[in-house]
Amino acid sequence: MPKSNFLKTESVRMKYEARAQAGIRRYMSLRRITDDKIAVKQNVQTRTIQNRIKDPGSMQLRDLWNLAEILNAPVGELAGGDLPEEMLAKLIQMKL
Repeated sequence: MPKSNFLKTESVRMKYEARAQAGIRRYMSLRRITDDKIAVKQNVQTRTIQNRIKDPGSMQLRDLWNLAEILNAPVGELAGGDLPEEMLAKLIQMKL
């Protein structure tokens, strides 16, 4: 079965990638969890975790779920969805 390309342009893909990276780094910082600790929990090399964070689109869904569980974070934010600040800004804009 061929892969589908929902992200039609490179700029859209890069936008989601940047959001995913920001979400992952944010929760790593909030939870004070390092790349090394994640690597141990996922039973992979630290460099693998660094590569996954650098290019979140290469991550398999199972790895993303596992990362969300380790970081105690919503999968949607780690996958490039709206961050809480952005959701709040949108709500404020709608109210005004």
